[in-house]
Amino acid sequence: MTATVILALVAAVLPSCMKHAPERLPESFAWNPGLAFPLGESSFGMNIGSGFDTLLLKLDSITGLPAWVHEQVLTMQGTMDFDLSTIDGNLDHMNWMLFRVNIFNGFPDRLLAQAYFTDPAGNPIDSLFADGPMVVSPGSVQGSGETILPAFAQRDAFFERDRIEPLLDATAILMRAAIVYPDPDIALIPFYPSYHFEVRIGAMIDVTVQF
Repeated sequence: MTATVILALVAAVLPSCMKHAPERLPESFAWNPGLAFPLGESSFGMNIGSGFDTLLLKLDSITGLPAWVHEQVLTMQGTMDFDLSTIDGNLDHMNWMLFRVNIFNGFPDRLLAQAYFTDPAGNPIDSLFADGPMVVSPGSVQGSGETILPAFAQRDAFFERDRIEPLLDATAILMRAAIVYPDPDIALIPFYPSYHFEVRIGAMIDVTVQF
Protein backbone atom coordinates (compact mmCIF):
# COMPACT_ATOMS: atom_id res chain seq x y z
CA MET A 1 0.00 0.00 0.00
CA THR A 2 1.45 3.41 -0.95
CA ALA A 3 1.71 6.43 1.32
CA THR A 4 -0.28 8.46 -1.25
CA VAL A 5 -3.28 6.14 -1.02
CA ILE A 6 -3.24 6.10 2.79
CA LEU A 7 -3.05 9.89 3.09
CA ALA A 8 -5.81 10.26 0.50
CA LEU A 9 -8.10 8.06 2.61
CA VAL A 10 -7.32 10.11 5.73
CA ALA A 11 -8.06 13.33 3.85
CA ALA A 12 -11.44 11.99 2.74
CA VAL A 13 -12.49 11.04 6.27
CA LEU A 14 -10.86 13.87 8.21
CA PRO A 15 -10.47 16.79 5.76
CA SER A 16 -9.94 19.34 8.57
CA CYS A 17 -6.79 17.50 9.61
CA MET A 18 -5.20 18.06 6.21
CA LYS A 19 -4.97 21.86 6.24
CA HIS A 20 -1.24 21.64 6.70
CA ALA A 21 -0.60 18.60 4.53
CA PRO A 22 2.87 18.44 2.97
CA GLU A 23 3.15 19.46 -0.69
CA ARG A 24 5.16 16.35 -1.50
CA LEU A 25 4.25 12.93 -0.16
CA PRO A 26 6.94 10.39 0.76
CA GLU A 27 7.39 7.39 -1.51
CA SER A 28 7.20 5.07 1.51
CA PHE A 29 7.12 5.05 5.29
CA ALA A 30 7.67 2.60 8.13
CA TRP A 31 5.12 1.64 10.77
CA ASN A 32 6.73 0.58 14.06
CA PRO A 33 4.09 -0.87 16.41
CA GLY A 34 4.70 -2.76 19.65
CA LEU A 35 2.50 -5.79 20.31
CA ALA A 36 2.06 -6.92 23.93
CA PHE A 37 0.33 -10.11 25.09
CA PRO A 38 0.27 -12.52 28.08
CA LEU A 39 2.03 -15.88 27.79
CA GLY A 40 0.73 -17.59 30.90
CA GLU A 41 0.67 -17.81 34.66
CA SER A 42 1.10 -20.57 37.23
CA SER A 43 1.19 -21.17 40.97
CA PHE A 44 3.82 -23.27 42.73
CA GLY A 45 3.80 -24.89 46.17
CA MET A 46 4.95 -27.94 48.11
CA ASN A 47 2.93 -30.43 46.06
CA ILE A 48 3.34 -33.00 43.28
CA GLY A 49 1.95 -30.65 40.64
CA SER A 50 4.82 -28.26 41.34
CA GLY A 51 7.45 -30.99 41.02
CA PHE A 52 8.10 -30.96 44.77
CA ASP A 53 9.41 -34.12 46.43
CA THR A 54 6.43 -34.84 48.68
CA LEU A 55 8.41 -37.49 50.58
CA LEU A 56 9.99 -34.51 52.32
CA LEU A 57 6.62 -33.79 53.95
CA LYS A 58 6.85 -37.02 55.96
CA LEU A 59 7.21 -36.41 59.70
CA ASP A 60 10.19 -37.73 61.62
CA SER A 61 9.06 -40.28 64.22
CA ILE A 62 11.36 -38.80 66.86
CA THR A 63 11.32 -35.03 66.33
CA GLY A 64 7.87 -34.80 64.76
CA LEU A 65 9.28 -32.43 62.16
CA PRO A 66 8.95 -32.92 58.39
CA ALA A 67 12.04 -34.08 56.51
CA TRP A 68 12.25 -30.87 54.46
CA VAL A 69 13.41 -28.82 57.48
CA HIS A 70 16.82 -30.46 57.10
CA GLU A 71 17.11 -29.30 53.48
CA GLN A 72 18.87 -26.06 52.60
CA VAL A 73 16.86 -25.62 49.41
CA LEU A 74 13.31 -26.53 48.39
CA THR A 75 13.02 -26.99 44.64
CA MET A 76 9.89 -26.74 42.50
CA GLN A 77 9.22 -26.63 38.78
CA GLY A 78 6.43 -26.57 36.23
CA THR A 79 5.72 -25.78 32.58
CA MET A 80 3.64 -23.30 30.62
CA ASP A 81 2.61 -23.76 27.01
CA PHE A 82 4.56 -21.63 24.54
CA ASP A 83 3.98 -21.20 20.80
CA LEU A 84 5.48 -18.63 18.43
CA SER A 85 4.57 -20.50 15.24
CA THR A 86 2.05 -17.82 14.26
CA ILE A 87 4.83 -15.25 13.81
CA ASP A 88 7.02 -17.54 11.68
CA GLY A 89 6.13 -15.78 8.44
CA ASN A 90 6.69 -12.34 9.95
CA LEU A 91 10.07 -12.95 11.54
CA ASP A 92 11.80 -10.67 9.04
CA HIS A 93 9.74 -7.75 10.34
CA MET A 94 10.64 -8.35 13.98
CA ASN A 95 13.29 -6.19 15.64
CA TRP A 96 13.26 -7.59 19.15
CA MET A 97 11.13 -9.37 21.73
CA LEU A 98 10.89 -8.59 25.41
CA PHE A 99 9.71 -11.11 28.02
CA ARG A 100 8.44 -9.73 31.33
CA VAL A 101 8.28 -11.98 34.39
CA ASN A 102 6.28 -11.04 37.50
CA ILE A 103 6.69 -13.17 40.62
CA PHE A 104 4.70 -12.93 43.85
CA ASN A 105 6.61 -14.81 46.55
CA GLY A 106 4.28 -16.15 49.24
CA PHE A 107 7.06 -17.93 51.13
CA PRO A 108 8.88 -16.25 54.05
CA ASP A 109 12.18 -17.11 52.37
CA ARG A 110 14.26 -15.88 49.46
CA LEU A 111 13.32 -17.28 46.06
CA LEU A 112 15.58 -17.92 43.07
CA ALA A 113 13.90 -18.55 39.70
CA GLN A 114 15.06 -19.41 36.19
CA ALA A 115 13.08 -20.34 33.09
CA TYR A 116 13.96 -22.34 29.98
CA PHE A 117 12.36 -22.59 26.56
CA THR A 118 12.06 -26.28 25.68
CA ASP A 119 11.32 -28.30 22.53
CA PRO A 120 8.67 -31.07 22.29
CA ALA A 121 11.15 -33.58 23.76
CA GLY A 122 11.78 -31.35 26.76
CA ASN A 123 15.27 -30.33 25.68
CA PRO A 124 16.26 -26.75 26.57
CA ILE A 125 16.65 -24.33 23.65
CA ASP A 126 17.54 -21.19 25.58
CA SER A 127 17.25 -19.77 29.08
CA LEU A 128 15.15 -16.74 29.85
CA PHE A 129 17.72 -15.02 32.06
CA ALA A 130 21.16 -15.30 30.48
CA ASP A 131 22.92 -13.52 33.34
CA GLY A 132 21.66 -15.66 36.22
CA PRO A 133 18.43 -16.46 38.07
CA MET A 134 15.82 -13.96 39.12
CA VAL A 135 15.96 -13.19 42.86
CA VAL A 136 12.80 -12.45 44.88
CA SER A 137 12.81 -11.24 48.48
CA PRO A 138 10.95 -13.16 51.23
CA GLY A 139 7.28 -12.50 51.78
CA SER A 140 6.19 -10.81 55.02
CA VAL A 141 4.73 -12.99 57.77
CA GLN A 142 1.27 -11.90 58.88
CA GLY A 143 0.08 -12.65 62.42
CA SER A 144 0.95 -16.16 63.52
CA GLY A 145 2.30 -17.00 60.08
CA GLU A 146 -0.76 -18.66 58.61
CA THR A 147 -0.74 -16.06 55.85
CA ILE A 148 2.11 -14.32 54.04
CA LEU A 149 2.04 -10.93 52.34
CA PRO A 150 3.75 -11.80 49.04
CA ALA A 151 6.91 -10.01 47.97
CA PHE A 152 6.79 -8.79 44.38
CA ALA A 153 9.59 -8.75 41.83
CA GLN A 154 9.65 -7.99 38.11
CA ARG A 155 12.34 -8.70 35.56
CA ASP A 156 12.62 -8.22 31.81
CA ALA A 157 14.55 -10.40 29.36
CA PHE A 158 15.46 -8.81 26.03
CA PHE A 159 15.87 -11.02 22.93
CA GLU A 160 17.33 -9.78 19.66
CA ARG A 161 16.08 -11.34 16.41
CA ASP A 162 18.88 -13.94 16.30
CA ARG A 163 17.70 -15.34 19.66
CA ILE A 164 14.04 -15.28 18.66
CA GLU A 165 14.33 -17.58 15.63
CA PRO A 166 15.34 -20.72 17.61
CA LEU A 167 12.31 -20.17 19.86
CA LEU A 168 10.03 -21.08 16.94
CA ASP A 169 10.83 -24.71 17.84
CA ALA A 170 9.88 -24.24 21.50
CA THR A 171 6.60 -25.62 22.81
CA ALA A 172 6.89 -24.85 26.53
CA ILE A 173 8.50 -22.64 29.15
CA LEU A 174 9.98 -24.64 32.01
CA MET A 175 10.08 -22.63 35.24
CA ARG A 176 12.44 -23.83 37.96
CA ALA A 177 12.60 -22.25 41.39
CA ALA A 178 14.43 -22.75 44.65
CA ILE A 179 13.25 -21.57 48.06
CA VAL A 180 16.40 -20.78 50.01
CA TYR A 181 16.47 -20.46 53.80
CA PRO A 182 19.22 -20.73 56.46
CA ASP A 183 17.02 -21.94 59.32
CA PRO A 184 13.20 -22.09 59.12
CA ASP A 185 11.21 -20.64 62.00
CA ILE A 186 9.78 -23.64 63.87
CA ALA A 187 6.52 -21.78 64.50
CA LEU A 188 5.97 -21.45 60.74
CA ILE A 189 6.74 -25.06 59.77
CA PRO A 190 3.10 -26.29 59.95
CA PHE A 191 2.05 -23.57 57.48
CA TYR A 192 4.64 -24.24 54.78
CA PRO A 193 2.51 -26.72 52.76
CA SER A 194 -0.08 -23.94 52.27
CA TYR A 195 2.44 -21.34 51.08
CA HIS A 196 2.90 -20.75 47.36
CA PHE A 197 4.35 -18.31 44.84
CA GLU A 198 2.83 -17.13 41.57
CA VAL A 199 4.54 -16.54 38.24
CA ARG A 200 3.08 -14.45 35.41
CA ILE A 201 4.85 -14.07 32.08
CA GLY A 202 4.04 -11.67 29.25
CA ALA A 203 5.80 -10.55 26.09
CA MET A 204 6.15 -7.57 23.79
CA ILE A 205 7.21 -7.76 20.15
CA ASP A 206 8.62 -4.78 18.26
CA VAL A 207 8.07 -4.95 14.51
CA THR A 208 8.72 -2.67 11.57
CA VAL A 209 6.41 -2.77 8.54
CA GLN A 210 7.36 -0.90 5.37
CA PHE A 211 4.59 0.67 3.23
